[in-house]
Amino acid sequence: MKRTEFQIWRAFAVACAVIAALCLPFPPVRFGTAFSGALAIGCAGEAVAVHESERSGMARGIAMLGRVLFLLFAISFVAVQGIIVMGERPDPEAEGADYVLVLGAQIYPDRPSASLQARLDTAYDYLGRNPDASAILCGGQGSNEVMPEAWMMRDYLADKGIDRARLLVEDESSNTIQNIANARRQFLTEGDRTAVISSDFHLARARKLMASAGLDPYGVPAPTPYLAIRMMLHLREYCSIMGLIVSGRWF
Repeated sequence: MKRTEFQIWRAFAVACAVIAALCLPFPPVRFGTAFSGALAIGCAGEAVAVHESERSGMARGIAMLGRVLFLLFAISFVAVQGIIVMGERPDPEAEGADYVLVLGAQIYPDRPSASLQARLDTAYDYLGRNPDASAILCGGQGSNEVMPEAWMMRDYLADKGIDRARLLVEDESSNTIQNIANARRQFLTEGDRTAVISSDFHLARARKLMASAGLDPYGVPAPTPYLAIRMMLHLREYCSIMGLIVSGRWF
């Protein structure tokens, strides 16, 4: 029995290490290296503890603790993924908003990333359906970006025919909490109806943060391109939501 359990944990460790190595060369999914690498280390440590548990009381205790921690991780992971998937639905109430916040994502020197382009195309369709709405384009400049994300977002939508007067720029933020706080401070007044556009995997957290900021938490999902990117972003979103839960800001 111990040998079988040891082999299972070792197989988990090897599988996670392979995934981590495969993600490393590709920046869009590189978060998978950190996430899978951490799992690989934990599973390898558990394998060693199980292997030594017949000879060491301390190893038995560590092995038991490892099982409990892994079970808690598995339960939380499934629960949070359920929150993410259920949050991918569109809200009919988002239509007719006065302002729609379009949350930024990575840009390249000459174009938006695929995820950001999907958000912008969704925003273009939304603004076409709601001619009285204005878009608040949210995104500052990352250390590896040539300009604030919001600037490229404005140019992209303007090039597609959206009147620049409808495109408001929030270019100082570096995360979703700052996106929403700065947009509210700079552009919104009491009574404005709001909605938010973001990638489907991100929408549950965006709604929660909109509600916490006192804004209407109605979401419009943009599809996440490419299966590999979608999988890695679901892993990252798990960590982000768990951070809100642990800090008490989710409830």
